[in-house]
Amino acid sequence: MELLWTVFIDLLTPENGWSVQLVVRIVLSTLLLFGYIVVLARTFGSRTFATFTSYDFLTNVASGSLVASAILGKSIVESSLSVLVLVGLQAAVSALSARSKRAQRVFDNGPVVLVERGQIRHEAMRRARVSEAILNEELRSAGVNSVEGVAFAVLESGGRISVVQEPEGGSISREIRPTVKGT
Repeated sequence: MELLWTVFIDLLTPENGWSVQLVVRIVLSTLLLFGYIVVLARTFGSRTFATFTSYDFLTNVASGSLVASAILGKSIVESSLSVLVLVGLQAAVSALSARSKRAQRVFDNGPVVLVERGQIRHEAMRRARVSEAILNEELRSAGVNSVEGVAFAVLESGGRISVVQEPEGGSISREIRPTVKGT
Protein backbone atom coordinates (compact mmCIF):
# COMPACT_ATOMS: atom_id res chain seq x y z
CA MET A 1 0.00 0.00 0.00
CA GLU A 2 2.90 2.30 0.80
CA LEU A 3 4.28 1.68 -2.71
CA LEU A 4 0.97 2.74 -4.28
CA TRP A 5 0.92 5.91 -2.19
CA THR A 6 4.51 6.76 -3.13
CA VAL A 7 3.79 6.27 -6.86
CA PHE A 8 0.59 8.30 -6.54
CA ILE A 9 2.41 11.23 -4.89
CA ASP A 10 5.16 10.97 -7.51
CA LEU A 11 2.55 11.22 -10.28
CA LEU A 12 1.17 14.42 -8.76
CA THR A 13 4.55 16.08 -8.30
CA PRO A 14 6.22 18.00 -11.16
CA GLU A 15 9.69 16.86 -12.22
CA ASN A 16 11.55 19.52 -10.18
CA GLY A 17 8.96 19.78 -7.43
CA TRP A 18 6.29 22.39 -6.81
CA SER A 19 7.15 26.06 -6.76
CA VAL A 20 5.28 29.34 -7.01
CA GLN A 21 7.25 30.16 -10.15
CA LEU A 22 6.06 26.92 -11.81
CA VAL A 23 2.40 27.61 -11.00
CA VAL A 24 2.63 31.25 -12.18
CA ARG A 25 4.40 30.19 -15.40
CA ILE A 26 1.71 27.58 -16.18
CA VAL A 27 -1.14 30.00 -15.42
CA LEU A 28 0.41 32.84 -17.44
CA SER A 29 1.30 30.66 -20.42
CA THR A 30 -2.21 29.19 -20.43
CA LEU A 31 -3.78 32.67 -20.36
CA LEU A 32 -1.46 33.96 -23.09
CA LEU A 33 -2.07 30.96 -25.34
CA PHE A 34 -5.81 31.11 -24.77
CA GLY A 35 -5.80 34.74 -25.87
CA TYR A 36 -3.56 33.87 -28.81
CA ILE A 37 -5.92 31.10 -29.98
CA VAL A 38 -8.90 33.47 -29.70
CA VAL A 39 -7.04 36.06 -31.81
CA LEU A 40 -6.16 33.41 -34.40
CA ALA A 41 -9.75 32.17 -34.56
CA ARG A 42 -11.09 35.72 -34.93
CA THR A 43 -8.44 36.65 -37.52
CA PHE A 44 -8.70 33.54 -39.69
CA GLY A 45 -12.47 33.05 -39.29
CA SER A 46 -14.81 30.54 -37.74
CA ARG A 47 -13.57 27.71 -39.97
CA THR A 48 -10.16 27.87 -38.25
CA PHE A 49 -10.89 25.30 -35.55
CA ALA A 50 -13.91 23.61 -37.16
CA THR A 51 -13.83 19.94 -38.10
CA PHE A 52 -15.48 19.85 -41.51
CA THR A 53 -12.79 17.63 -43.02
CA SER A 54 -10.21 15.15 -41.80
CA TYR A 55 -7.55 17.78 -42.58
CA ASP A 56 -9.33 20.22 -40.23
CA PHE A 57 -9.43 17.55 -37.55
CA LEU A 58 -5.70 16.82 -37.90
CA THR A 59 -4.91 20.54 -37.73
CA ASN A 60 -6.91 20.80 -34.50
CA VAL A 61 -5.19 17.81 -32.92
CA ALA A 62 -1.75 19.11 -33.87
CA SER A 63 -2.62 22.61 -32.62
CA GLY A 64 -3.84 21.17 -29.32
CA SER A 65 -0.64 19.23 -28.91
CA LEU A 66 1.47 22.31 -29.64
CA VAL A 67 -0.52 24.41 -27.17
CA ALA A 68 -0.07 21.76 -24.48
CA SER A 69 3.66 21.62 -25.22
CA ALA A 70 3.87 25.40 -24.95
CA ILE A 71 2.01 25.50 -21.65
CA LEU A 72 4.20 22.83 -20.10
CA GLY A 73 7.48 23.85 -21.76
CA LYS A 74 9.93 26.63 -21.03
CA SER A 75 8.92 28.97 -23.88
CA ILE A 76 5.70 29.54 -25.75
CA VAL A 77 7.34 31.17 -28.77
CA GLU A 78 8.17 28.05 -30.80
CA SER A 79 4.81 26.40 -30.29
CA SER A 80 2.96 29.67 -30.93
CA LEU A 81 4.78 30.08 -34.24
CA SER A 82 4.00 26.47 -35.16
CA VAL A 83 0.32 26.98 -34.38
CA LEU A 84 0.33 30.13 -36.53
CA VAL A 85 1.87 28.20 -39.43
CA LEU A 86 -0.67 25.36 -39.03
CA VAL A 87 -3.60 27.78 -38.90
CA GLY A 88 -2.25 29.65 -41.91
CA LEU A 89 -1.89 26.40 -43.85
CA GLN A 90 -5.38 25.32 -42.85
CA ALA A 91 -6.78 28.69 -43.98
CA ALA A 92 -4.94 28.42 -47.30
CA VAL A 93 -6.05 24.84 -47.92
CA SER A 94 -9.69 25.55 -47.02
CA ALA A 95 -9.72 28.70 -49.20
CA LEU A 96 -8.16 26.78 -52.08
CA SER A 97 -10.62 23.90 -51.64
CA ALA A 98 -13.53 26.33 -51.65
CA ARG A 99 -12.38 27.79 -54.99
CA SER A 100 -11.05 24.74 -56.83
CA LYS A 101 -12.62 21.31 -57.37
CA ARG A 102 -9.16 19.87 -58.01
CA ALA A 103 -7.85 21.15 -54.66
CA GLN A 104 -11.01 19.88 -52.99
CA ARG A 105 -10.36 16.38 -54.36
CA VAL A 106 -6.74 16.51 -53.15
CA PHE A 107 -7.39 17.76 -49.61
CA ASP A 108 -10.90 16.58 -48.75
CA ASN A 109 -12.36 13.10 -48.55
CA GLY A 110 -15.43 12.87 -50.74
CA PRO A 111 -18.76 11.74 -49.35
CA VAL A 112 -19.48 8.01 -49.38
CA VAL A 113 -23.08 6.88 -49.86
CA LEU A 114 -23.82 4.14 -47.32
CA VAL A 115 -27.57 3.85 -47.91
CA GLU A 116 -29.26 4.76 -51.17
CA ARG A 117 -33.03 4.64 -51.63
CA GLY A 118 -33.52 2.25 -48.72
CA GLN A 119 -30.74 -0.13 -49.74
CA ILE A 120 -27.63 -0.55 -47.59
CA ARG A 121 -24.51 -0.41 -49.75
CA HIS A 122 -22.44 -3.07 -48.00
CA GLU A 123 -19.39 -2.74 -50.27
CA ALA A 124 -19.21 1.03 -49.71
CA MET A 125 -19.58 0.47 -45.96
CA ARG A 126 -16.77 -2.10 -46.00
CA ARG A 127 -14.41 0.23 -47.91
CA ALA A 128 -15.31 3.16 -45.61
CA ARG A 129 -14.84 0.88 -42.57
CA VAL A 130 -18.29 1.63 -41.18
CA SER A 131 -20.06 -1.21 -39.37
CA GLU A 132 -23.79 -1.81 -39.52
CA ALA A 133 -23.91 -1.14 -35.78
CA ILE A 134 -22.52 2.39 -36.32
CA LEU A 135 -24.89 2.98 -39.26
CA ASN A 136 -27.86 1.79 -37.20
CA GLU A 137 -26.86 4.07 -34.34
CA GLU A 138 -26.78 7.07 -36.70
CA LEU A 139 -30.12 6.08 -38.26
CA ARG A 140 -31.69 5.87 -34.80
CA SER A 141 -30.20 9.27 -33.90
CA ALA A 142 -31.85 10.70 -37.02
CA GLY A 143 -35.21 9.29 -35.92
CA VAL A 144 -35.38 6.69 -38.68
CA ASN A 145 -37.79 3.81 -38.08
CA SER A 146 -36.78 1.75 -41.09
CA VAL A 147 -33.90 1.72 -43.58
CA GLU A 148 -36.48 1.56 -46.35
CA GLY A 149 -37.48 5.14 -45.46
CA VAL A 150 -33.95 6.47 -45.99
CA ALA A 151 -33.22 8.28 -49.24
CA PHE A 152 -29.50 8.59 -48.44
CA ALA A 153 -27.15 7.97 -45.54
CA VAL A 154 -23.82 9.55 -46.38
CA LEU A 155 -20.46 9.38 -44.64
CA GLU A 156 -19.40 13.00 -44.98
CA SER A 157 -15.83 14.21 -45.42
CA GLY A 158 -15.62 15.23 -41.75
CA GLY A 159 -16.58 11.75 -40.54
CA ARG A 160 -20.23 12.41 -39.68
CA ILE A 161 -23.03 10.34 -41.16
CA SER A 162 -25.83 12.46 -42.62
CA VAL A 163 -29.24 10.88 -43.03
CA VAL A 164 -31.83 12.18 -45.50
CA GLN A 165 -35.21 10.51 -45.28
CA GLU A 166 -37.41 9.88 -48.31
CA PRO A 167 -39.70 12.88 -48.72
CA GLU A 168 -43.43 12.29 -48.86
CA GLY A 169 -44.62 13.03 -52.37
CA GLY A 170 -41.63 15.25 -53.14
CA SER A 171 -38.13 14.92 -54.41
CA ILE A 172 -34.71 15.67 -53.02
CA SER A 173 -33.10 18.73 -54.54
CA ARG A 174 -30.01 18.25 -56.70
CA GLU A 175 -27.87 20.26 -54.25
CA ILE A 176 -28.65 17.89 -51.39
CA ARG A 177 -28.20 14.68 -53.38
CA PRO A 178 -24.72 13.27 -52.74
CA THR A 179 -22.26 12.87 -55.56
CA VAL A 180 -21.76 9.16 -55.45
CA LYS A 181 -18.37 7.94 -54.28
CA GLY A 182 -17.67 4.49 -52.99
CA THR A 183 -19.91 2.70 -55.48
